[in-house]
Amino acid sequence: MIDDIESALKKSTLFKGMSHKQIRQVVTHLKPKAIDLKNGEYLYRRGDPADCGWVVLSGRFMAQHSSLSHPFESVDYHVGAVTGLLGLVEPGAHRPVSLIADGPAKLIEIRSDNIAQLKNSAKMIIWENISHILIKKLFYCRELAS
Repeated sequence: MIDDIESALKKSTLFKGMSHKQIRQVVTHLKPKAIDLKNGEYLYRRGDPADCGWVVLSGRFMAQHSSLSHPFESVDYHVGAVTGLLGLVEPGAHRPVSLIADGPAKLIEIRSDNIAQLKNSAKMIIWENISHILIKKLFYCRELAS
């Protein structure tokens, strides 16, 4: 089971550039756990406190917004993508949307409260990767706005 999680984490954009030893450290300190969702199950609900993020292994999702004109939006993630970044970037903040499995889905939960236990070199890689993910999202939003 641990080898499966290590293999999955190596494919994730969140852990890109980490050595095998650093991935082992992540498994030891962050204690990532596998999550299986069935069709229609919520990964999180709007207003829930954000305390973790997830690495997507498989599945499709629907984001449920508070907007009445477009309450649902299909969200496609590639294997290794990260969802729920708010839980890593701003733990305790409230989730702005709900995320629902649109069919069976598999994810790995990464809790934010243990990141501080990692060695600085591993923390730096995680924060650099989060920065890259957020910058890509910013450029994507700018493209949509223009």
